[in-house]
Amino acid sequence: MSCNRIAVLAACLSLAVLGWAGSAYSQTYPGRPVRIIVPYGAGVTPDVIARLVGEELSRRFGQQFVVENRAGAGGKIGTEAAAQAAPDGYTLLLGSKDTHGVLVHLYPGWSVDPVRDFVPVSLLIRIQNVIVANPGVPASTPRELIQLASSGDALAYGTPGVGTNLHLMAELLQQQYGLKLIHVPYKNFGEAFPAAIRGDLKLVVTGVPPAVPMVKDGRLKAIAVTGASRSPYLPNVPTFAEAGIPGFETGGWFGLLAPAGTPQEIVSRLAGEIAAIGAQPAFRERVEKMSSEVSTSTPAQFAALIRDETARWGEVVRKAGIKVE
Repeated sequence: MSCNRIAVLAACLSLAVLGWAGSAYSQTYPGRPVRIIVPYGAGVTPDVIARLVGEELSRRFGQQFVVENRAGAGGKIGTEAAAQAAPDGYTLLLGSKDTHGVLVHLYPGWSVDPVRDFVPVSLLIRIQNVIVANPGVPASTPRELIQLASSGDALAYGTPGVGTNLHLMAELLQQQYGLKLIHVPYKNFGEAFPAAIRGDLKLVVTGVPPAVPMVKDGRLKAIAVTGASRSPYLPNVPTFAEAGIPGFETGGWFGLLAPAGTPQEIVSRLAGEIAAIGAQPAFRERVEKMSSEVSTSTPAQFAALIRDETARWGEVVRKAGIKVE
């Protein structure tokens, strides 16, 4: 037998052994608890989502999936911790539009590249955004709001902070229609709602879940939601598209990612289990009680979403000249 044939056979044998080892490793995974890093504080929507999913994964895998909150810098600190973890399937990240579409533009010198340093597992949840207003604001529809913010005094609006997806949504609206808006960022976003109810703020840009009770009891009024269709949780509130204002189909989302280099067999197993979890009526019901929508995906679909969001919001950040000190 020639040396070339021997080399080829040896290479094939090595690949077969590696493939068998990877398959065997995925079948025994997980052999110890898995941590899900949540780059936000305890008790907020992403934390609750991670705990719901972690509970279901624990049940299906027979091993604990434990949430670890690593809050700070709009998600930057927790994202960095996940990126630096060993790519062995025992660290996952609950990523968001902020961590995987926005932060890289706010911190140009950031050591983390959300695309290079992570492998998407599955999208989990989508949350529509909504613009709510003090009941005394003389605008109740998207068109009326644009007219008011174009011709009258500047309107102050609250968000959870500079560079968040809620801030960028308002910036996009301002850029396209030349509105006069004043951004008021809140470290404790919960304080924005009482300020709007008092009239200290005119508007709040928020996800749908925290706004629902205040809209339903009349403390605030909803101007428009940002989904492609109306929110089932605010069915009487129009979309921007309905009002003839295209291009504002946006909202928050959360999904699971793993450090780059995590074995593909593990990523595929996790994605398959998450798809099964998302199809369970009991799980969907629990998510719907949070005024959120289950939206699982394949890893490839999630990767495409991240690429699209990164390009879209990078353009908004550049045009607005947004910087985070």
